[in-house]
Amino acid sequence: MNLFRSEEDVLNWEHFDPISEQSIMPVANWAKVFSGPLFRNRLQPDIFAKRREYSIEFVKTLAGFGKSGNFWVPDK
Repeated sequence: MNLFRSEEDVLNWEHFDPISEQSIMPVANWAKVFSGPLFRNRLQPDIFAKRREYSIEFVKTLAGFGKSGNFWVPDK
């Protein structure tokens, strides 16, 4: 993960891949994403049984930031 001062810095970075543009978010938003149940419970013995439930919450959190699409949920 690279941290930049602004979205413009990211877009002007020589290694920027346009496919990852959906992943550009403020650190506070990333903190909320990583504090969700998918990450918070990753060491629990029932993680695989609940992965669908946790994934739905992950997608809802991202949608709350206006992030959706194939970057986050690839086509099957």
